[in-house]
Amino acid sequence: MAIAVRWRTTPNSSNVAAVGWDYHKHMYVEFTDGRIYMYENVPRQRVVACSRARSVGRYFHRHIKDQYYCVQVT
Repeated sequence: MAIAVRWRTTPNSSNVAAVGWDYHKHMYVEFTDGRIYMYENVPRQRVVACSRARSVGRYFHRHIKDQYYCVQVT
């Protein structure tokens, strides 16, 4: 069964190409080098805030990275 992921591109970020989420509270972060990580139990509001932040990378490092369990998808 495929999981539907809603993606938002982050054109103002030099490191993060896009962020996405699904209805299982998984956040996906695609970096500009093609790597994708999945973070578990991230509230949707936090994903949206990250995608809209003035500095996506700064928001990601302060509020997502090391705050939620993650696995590398690709």
